[in-house]
Amino acid sequence: MTSQKDYLELHRHFQFSYFLIGLLEMNLRKEVPLALSKRFEGEDTFKWYSGLRLNEQGQKSLNIALRVNRNFPENYLPFSFWRYLLSNKNYGPLWLPTLHTIFPAIESPRKINSFRAIDKNMDTALRLRNNVAHFNMDAAKHMHFSQERVKWLLINLGVDASLLIQPGRRV
Repeated sequence: MTSQKDYLELHRHFQFSYFLIGLLEMNLRKEVPLALSKRFEGEDTFKWYSGLRLNEQGQKSLNIALRVNRNFPENYLPFSFWRYLLSNKNYGPLWLPTLHTIFPAIESPRKINSFRAIDKNMDTALRLRNNVAHFNMDAAKHMHFSQERVKWLLINLGVDASLLIQPGRRV
């Protein structure tokens, strides 16, 4: 069993992880809807989420978000929603036509290997988010590795790398 002392020693790592996840989620909330909206340029009746093939949980999350705010549901969608949009199931329907554009720093973003790197790192980001949110002390041993994967996603989204340095850590 972990103690309060263990948590206090690891607190800054949990805090930095949550900062990175928040930064990732905020960027996805902005970039994904912008990219998906381009599918309907010139058509006022369609929203960025129109026609998305979502799983049951994704549709439920979207419906809840739409009830909260019809104009900007992206602000009320969980991290898992964005992770699903960037998962293997959406390589053909979403990644190739539009979502590859949200990662401007990736060389050859339409290639399957580029997509697989995004998919793998998004999976790591989701696990990191869950581990931090649930104070999984055992996961703290591998937190630095997960943080590096999230940083990779952020840098490839175009986030300035200087924002991604953990306070108190040497570069």
